Amino acid sequence: MLFLASSSPRRQELLRAANLDYQLITPGPEVEGSGVPIELAVQRAHSKALGAPWAPELGAGFVLGSDTVVELGGVEFGKAADRAEALRMLLQLGGFEHQVHTAFALVERPSGRVVEGVVTSRVSLPSREPSELMAWLDSGGWRGKAGAYGLQDPECAATLIAGDRNAVIGLPVEAVCVALEQCRRGLGGNPS
Repeated sequence: MLFLASSSPRRQELLRAANLDYQLITPGPEVEGSGVPIELAVQRAHSKALGAPWAPELGAGFVLGSDTVVELGGVEFGKAADRAEALRMLLQLGGFEHQVHTAFALVERPSGRVVEGVVTSRVSLPSREPSELMAWLDSGGWRGKAGAYGLQDPECAATLIAGDRNAVIGLPVEAVCVALEQCRRGLGGNPS
């Protein structure tokens, strides 16, 4: 059984679209780690999966934690705390190609064995004036999104330059499926 340790509606949608059965559980607390943005994404994915409350009655399964960060020039652009921060992020990212790192951690329960991965994509946003961003900011669509934008939101006009669209949206589904199959084989499960 797959247990998704996330409150992200986008991750849930991506798993449903991939026809993966899962049960939603509370993610563990995000750690305030140190390092470059890609390392922070990995640390947070681990903390969400490893720190998710686990009860023996859930049985055996795999807990999936994930984290997405936007990086420009070595600086992390996480989720904006408010509208002003969202505007600042969008103005800084506008006109530049940047990286989006989405890390995931699969924790086998009850053993605690961890399989992890990270997918990096390149994205660009158009350069815009603050007045051009007001409708997006008014919509609230920036909330809960790294960099205050969504690749899937046409209002953002984000362009995927290279990489995995699903990873930018919030979960590298293909990489997770490969890791999940490796985990199942490691458990002696049927590889077919």
